[in-house]
Amino acid sequence: MTKVFYISPSVLPSRTANSVHVVHQCAGFAKAGAQVTLFAKRSLPNVAETSAALAATYGVLEGTFDLDSFFSRSPRGDSLKIAALALYRLARRPRPDLVLSRNLYAAYVLAVLQGRPLVFETHQLESGPRKPLQRAIMTRPNVTTLVISEKLKEILSTHHDVSPACALVLHDAAPEGIRPLPVETKRPVLQELLPTQDLSAWQAVCGYFGHLYPGRGIEVIEAMARARPRVLFLVFGGNERDIADRRAATQMDNLVFAGFLPHATAQRAMAACDVLLMPYQTSVSIGVSGHDTARWMSPMKMFEYLASGTPLISSDLPVLREVLDDERTALLAQPDHTEAWLGQLDRLLAEPTLAVKLGTEGHRRYMESHTWTRRAEAILAATGVKAAT
Repeated sequence: MTKVFYISPSVLPSRTANSVHVVHQCAGFAKAGAQVTLFAKRSLPNVAETSAALAATYGVLEGTFDLDSFFSRSPRGDSLKIAALALYRLARRPRPDLVLSRNLYAAYVLAVLQGRPLVFETHQLESGPRKPLQRAIMTRPNVTTLVISEKLKEILSTHHDVSPACALVLHDAAPEGIRPLPVETKRPVLQELLPTQDLSAWQAVCGYFGHLYPGRGIEVIEAMARARPRVLFLVFGGNERDIADRRAATQMDNLVFAGFLPHATAQRAMAACDVLLMPYQTSVSIGVSGHDTARWMSPMKMFEYLASGTPLISSDLPVLREVLDDERTALLAQPDHTEAWLGQLDRLLAEPTLAVKLGTEGHRRYMESHTWTRRAEAILAATGVKAAT
């Protein structure tokens, strides 16, 4: 069986985007026929509890992949500790068929100091003392640098004044098996998920899923709610402090900050909404000072939105057009132009055939190209590794 070692920067389980990406990509490799070992830090002391927690948090089956991890209460040096664990294990086990690292330090040792073949996945531009490490890794002939958008590949080359020796562009993805809901079941399913909300009186339900950080477009949703009082706007996600601040500042009956949902539950809620909103602005925070991903991002929720079969309204940003086709898989609107967003919403509410067309085509694209298994298969094919049968 094909053996894959995945070296992460992640603490598991957690709500971070990188942890979601890592877990689902490992599950994708497993579904593609590989035996996967993931190196990470545990957020729980007990190993047995961690497996069940991963299943509950990310919606993956227990035993899908092997987790080789450590626990520490201190967050200091997590990436270095994960790298040290993975390097120790690699030195004492038979070589796997593929090593994929999102961990900068492990990638540097393996690719630059040891000269091993490596897939190095990066979603950001490193700065400070980490910048020369990233440059050294991606320019090695034994490294395939995996990036999440064509724009990131371009910007990465400009940032380092040199192109990767070998680059592979694969957008993010969504888990397999997501199915749209029939229109007549949407409201009952949503009511089941939100038993304290009376959903009977609303003309339509719009959903947003994700963080409330600056640049995520929450202000656009608030403005839409003020302008369309008969439409319910549900905002899922955010940390407790941000949710409390928003609830205190914007008290409208048709705007509900519903908080965090487990991953599998969130996917079901997406399918139960009438319209999904993705109002990214031209500058997007990931909750870390100095990190703005608007130019090169590949949001996982975009693919989960497509998978849900629910029509999507998205900001018209160049990097999102690498995936979305206006009028075919989504309706696009200028990021900060509320009237444009309202116009696209009114179109969907007035033209149910358009809504169905967008949802159907979005789900087809997801099935065809944007599952984690498809992404895993593409990585294996690009590196010449045969998936096991």
